[in-house]
Amino acid sequence: MKKLIGVLVVLGIFLGGSFAAYHYFYGGEAYYTKITTNGEMSATQADNGEKFTTYTYKQAAYNKDGEKKQVTLREEREHPLKMNAYLKLKVNPRKGVLSWEEIKASEVPKNAAEKIDN
Repeated sequence: MKKLIGVLVVLGIFLGGSFAAYHYFYGGEAYYTKITTNGEMSATQADNGEKFTTYTYKQAAYNKDGEKKQVTLREEREHPLKMNAYLKLKVNPRKGVLSWEEIKASEVPKNAAEKIDN
């Protein structure tokens, strides 16, 4: 019985630590922004000769409470992001923007939408 309890305690500590580490490195808060520029384009070439185009967007984003944060979004793609598109960003305090998705204007929380459209 003592061995079983010991194994369960060790397993619980491991799972708790794994959960905390995952959220520390890959967790983030939702922020909302609107693409209003074509971004800054830069072209690079890999060692194998393959060319990459990166678009960098530096702009304000707002959380559901309307709190502002300056974010940098980098995208490797052939064309810039669509103008006037609303984006939901997952922002990690240590790593910056982890992911994004395009959403409808109606999906942006009211407090964030008021700040974005001003």
